[in-house]
Amino acid sequence: MNATVKQFVIRHLVGAKANQVEEFDFNSHNELTLGRSNESDIQFDPEIDTVVSREHGKIVKEGPLAFVLIDNNSRNGIFVNKTRVKGQTPIEPGDEIQLGNNGPAFIFDIDPRPAELMPATRLVEVVKPTNEFVPLEVSESTPIKTGIGKQTFERVISTERSKSRRTLWAAMAAACVIFGSLGFVFWNSTREEQAELDAKYNQALQKQQEEARIQMVALQEKVEQGKPISTAAIASANTDKVVKIFISWELYEVQENEELYHEYRPDAQGTFRPLFVQTQNGIEPYLVTKKKSLVGLPVGSTGTGSGFVVSSDGQILTNRHVGAAWKTRYSGFAWNNFPGFLVQGLDKTGQPVLAKEPTVGAEQIFGWVPSEATMVDGRPAQVEGRNKYLKVVFANTSQPYEARLITPSQSHDVALIKVDVNNLAPVTLKDNYGSVKAGEEIIVMGYPGGAPQQRVVRKSNDPFKPNAEVFEVASPVTSPGHVQQVVASSTEFSTKQSGFGDSYQLDLNATGGGNSGGPMFDEKGNVIGIYYAGGGDARQGIISFAIPIKYGMELLKTPKSE
Repeated sequence: MNATVKQFVIRHLVGAKANQVEEFDFNSHNELTLGRSNESDIQFDPEIDTVVSREHGKIVKEGPLAFVLIDNNSRNGIFVNKTRVKGQTPIEPGDEIQLGNNGPAFIFDIDPRPAELMPATRLVEVVKPTNEFVPLEVSESTPIKTGIGKQTFERVISTERSKSRRTLWAAMAAACVIFGSLGFVFWNSTREEQAELDAKYNQALQKQQEEARIQMVALQEKVEQGKPISTAAIASANTDKVVKIFISWELYEVQENEELYHEYRPDAQGTFRPLFVQTQNGIEPYLVTKKKSLVGLPVGSTGTGSGFVVSSDGQILTNRHVGAAWKTRYSGFAWNNFPGFLVQGLDKTGQPVLAKEPTVGAEQIFGWVPSEATMVDGRPAQVEGRNKYLKVVFANTSQPYEARLITPSQSHDVALIKVDVNNLAPVTLKDNYGSVKAGEEIIVMGYPGGAPQQRVVRKSNDPFKPNAEVFEVASPVTSPGHVQQVVASSTEFSTKQSGFGDSYQLDLNATGGGNSGGPMFDEKGNVIGIYYAGGGDARQGIISFAIPIKYGMELLKTPKSE
């Protein structure tokens, strides 16, 4: 059983309080106010943290383990995991909150962190671009009338057009001569510079390839001799095999092939509350097709995860909650709008008839899996999830490749996806679940969301898209640690992530949301597990979990090693 939460924990990352930790009693604080005011619970320096408003926002406790962040119409806004908040949004322990763009930032947490709040891949909302504002006086202005007659005006225009046309052709001819000469000089200079750069690049590449070959030979000798390999050597040998995954998915009704929405309705005070329906399997969200939705939220999410190459033809292992997120616990509810209404039936127009009072609490729906929905528009239906996009970016590159889901595991948080890229170097898999002991050294690699990512500005050589662009280069993070204990599985089958059966419990320092699906190596460089959940803080320690690689090997139909 989880220990009772005792404190709110605020770990400052950026700003006047950087590297400081503040703690607030969990039971005596139903909200934490943020701002430069002396009355704020989390107070920021009025001289240094100038982007923070006097009463910038607040964190409100909506339930035992449900929290919402509210923006008090601040001047510079609030960002959660780099995404700007619109009014208010639910948050979870471990989220990064920033007050204003480039303003002070901190990690929101609770102590101790319950096991059910161990985070998976962080999913973020995609914000639509702001529409251009056209001032009324500009868009509806009326031309000022003059005293010139129509015929006189036309003669003046005709004369000026003739003069302008002759001047324009003369200018264009001169420009062609000038730019042609300059273009030849620039082209010749650029060609020589490019040839010199290409030669330096090829020389550096050959040097790196030779160094990598020497490292691989040395590693192979150590493996054959049964000796441990250093963390740096394992990371160097496997960096190119660890990929970053970008995901976005939606839920569909199969028969009508329509995207599904979760319906909301206002209560007597005007607060929109979620609707739910009682089924044979329990309470589930009241879903409707997009065309029938009056006020609803689409069922789906967007985020990032990690994975690793397991075959030369582009097969990649990752988590099920990354590659097929509709088959795991859903976290996209507007948690601050609970309790919700229970739908008691349909009226003559097909609209839901609601209970008099909202009674469905967050704890009654926590753990709902979208793929297990049985009702749509108040009637039995079949649903399926679909990846809107599934993209893979290889380490130290910025080029995304389209991927497709091959199959998710039915027994654990594992999925197999594939990209159409050949001649890849796979990791080495080893199923030694039966012999792993507590205290053994391990290494996890992946792409935690909080880790800084390198960015490059790339000049375009495409004449139809000439502007330079900024690209994020995938930079994997290496996290060494130990196996704390081996958690055996129960015989109960469940697709929910609330159970931690057949898992390695780890102590790691640099993992987090986005690391899900990354490989876990043993001391000889073999992948023996897949990272899938983690959390905690400096007080209680960072606790993480990995899946034995045998579940991934089942999807590959690979014979188990001796």
